[in-house]
Formats: sequence, structure tokens, C-alpha cells
Amino acid sequence: MEENKGFVAFFRNNFDIISKLFLNHIAMCVFGLVVSLATKLLNDKVFKGSENSFGVLGYIMCGVGVLLYLCLIYVAMWEKGASDKIKIDGGRLAKNNFKGLLFWLVANSIDIFLILNLTIVALIGDVAKEMHAVVGLISMLYNGMYYPILWHFFGKLSWLFFVVLIPGAIVATLSYISALKGHKCIFPEPKGERNRKMR
Repeated sequence: MEENKGFVAFFRNNFDIISKLFLNHIAMCVFGLVVSLATKLLNDKVFKGSENSFGVLGYIMCGVGVLLYLCLIYVAMWEKGASDKIKIDGGRLAKNNFKGLLFWLVANSIDIFLILNLTIVALIGDVAKEMHAVVGLISMLYNGMYYPILWHFFGKLSWLFFVVLIPGAIVATLSYISALKGHKCIFPEPKGERNRKMR
């Protein structure tokens, strides 16, 4: 059993998966922003679409980016769950089905903080209009894979930014539980996991 208790010990013991989730998020933000910018320019210059629209291609690419992001979460959490299953079966770790969700919450704490602040500022109204614009822009950039979708919510229904947190949280939780139950990865198993089974 793990003897260390408390958040600091939890963070230190699970830094690998937390950092992997964080870096995956940043990488997909950059990917999403680049794709959104490219499709926006394409829509404006080639298809002569509305200046406030990303066009059909933009939303399709946004969907592809979100799916890739969720796949990265799935694989990372499945690997962690498979690794933890070995420790649980050996009596070195207590089973916790919600540990995957906790990993995801810690890795996405910055995003949750930004969206929470955006929601509060949006509820205040015109008094914090400038702050709303700044926090909203940062939130959209930090969720680049969802950028075209968030663009429509911004300034109208900013509290709906919370919706973008739900898919990642669900995938992280279910993927981790799936690995703990011994289910196979729906993608070809990562090389590291295959090597661990052969040893």
C-alpha cells in the first residue's frame, strides 16, 4: 500500500501521468489554434464566407481536433490504469475507480480555474466587461481544440465554457476504470505496455 498521504505526495507519486495529460492538452491547444486560423483564413479568402464564421471545414477540423485530444487522454489514462492494476493485484496500491478523474482534475486545474473565473465575471455583467474579455480570450486560447465552438459562446453564454471540460473528464475516468478491469485498449496497445507484459 502507498504510505504517503496528502496532495503533495499524490502529485509527486503521479507526476508522470499529470504532466503527460497537461502536455497533451497544450499540444492539442496549439494544433487546434493553428487549424482554426488556417480554416478561418481559407473561409475568408477562398470561400468568401462570413468574417465571423470558420466555415463548414473549420467545424469539421474542430471535431477532428477534439477527437484526437480525447484519444490522447484515453491512451494516457489506459496506460496509467494498466500500470496501477499490476500494483493493485500485488497489494501495493489501494484500488480507487475515481483516481483517473482526480488525475485529470489536477492536470486541468488551470483550465478549471480560468473557466470558473470567466463564469463569475460573466455573471457580474457590465461592471467587469474588460476583465471578461481578457479572461475569455485566455480561456479560448487555452482550449484551442474547441476554439471555433467557444467563439460562438463568448460574450453570450460564457458559462457554457464548462461544457468543454465534460468530455475529457468522462474519457479519463472511464479509460482508467477500463484498464483496472483488465479491458484491452481499443487502440493497438502502446509499446511500453506490450514490453511490460513480456517481462
